[in-house]
Amino acid sequence: MENNDNYKSFNYIFNAIQETIAQRVGKSEITNFGKLLEIARNKNDKVILAYYDKLDFYRELRNLLTHKSISKDEVVALPSDTLLKQMEEVAQKIRYPKKVRDLFTKTVVSFNYYESLKEVLIEVNKCGYSQFPVFKDGKIEGIISENGITNFLAKSIEEDIISISETKIGNIIGIDEMKNSFQIIKESKSIFDIETIFTKEIRKGNSNFLLLIAKNGEIKSPKDIKGIITPWDLPVLIENK
Repeated sequence: MENNDNYKSFNYIFNAIQETIAQRVGKSEITNFGKLLEIARNKNDKVILAYYDKLDFYRELRNLLTHKSISKDEVVALPSDTLLKQMEEVAQKIRYPKKVRDLFTKTVVSFNYYESLKEVLIEVNKCGYSQFPVFKDGKIEGIISENGITNFLAKSIEEDIISISETKIGNIIGIDEMKNSFQIIKESKSIFDIETIFTKEIRKGNSNFLLLIAKNGEIKSPKDIKGIITPWDLPVLIENK
């Protein structure tokens, strides 16, 4: 068989993908690729679903190569080098899907409930961030946002009662509409789950929703925050899928 190496490589990669899917769905005894895909879809395995069309194509090609050979030594088609490279990439991505910690671990600026508004404005001007976690007596109180600050300032100016140095963050976060627009997630969470969370929130009209990353999914102090994800990070998710 000419170019037999490509045919052998296809089978090798295909079998590796099949084994990975079987492990993901907990059905190592099943050797039917189509059945494994069906189980993964029923389990709503977001990693497999992200590559479902490609995986199903590999299944169809495998059936064609296996059952529609012209003769014992000649198959009806030979997988190209480009296809084999794509299969290797898909195999790698479903075997080692990227986690939140792989992309979004970074130092997060947070504030104390009793700090002054001035400190927040300085940080906004310095780093350009628009949302910050706020802690009160060691526990997370919520999120203070740029919009919340703007609304507070506008109202205060109208009433002529504003003093940036004397105004405390606690005075603002209590009326900030985005105070509870966050969710805490584990750093081991798949990036595919993140896109689903944001899509759901954006459809609800919550475009300023953010995710706080914690090692074990719990935040008891500022040091427990390992990173932050906002809707502006979605292009990074898409690029790394």
